[in-house]
Amino acid sequence: MSIEYIKDGFRNELTNNLSNPVKVHEVCLKLLSEVAKVVGINRDVKSVEDGWIVVNKLIEMSNEYVLARFYAENSCLASKLQVNELVLGMLIRDSITCMEKIRTIALGILPGKQI
Repeated sequence: MSIEYIKDGFRNELTNNLSNPVKVHEVCLKLLSEVAKVVGINRDVKSVEDGWIVVNKLIEMSNEYVLARFYAENSCLASKLQVNELVLGMLIRDSITCMEKIRTIALGILPGKQI
């Protein structure tokens, strides 16, 4: 399931949960957990802190430091921020960008895998 989830599976879950910021954050954690399995990071991602460990490793492997910014924004979704609808929409869009970057980095690290 890991590779298929990374390639496209997470997008199905994401599409079904775009109106729920907490669920968007949970999809990101699940994606990070699957990425950790396939790129050899020994970590099960269950929390924001676990996610940071995987994100830091991905940054080390790819030099994509912008991932830290996007994951920081995604982490805010976990706390059910009470912000106006426009700000929440921006955070969700940046979380989607975060997941796409995670996907691209992970598939780029794996030899012989197509994005």
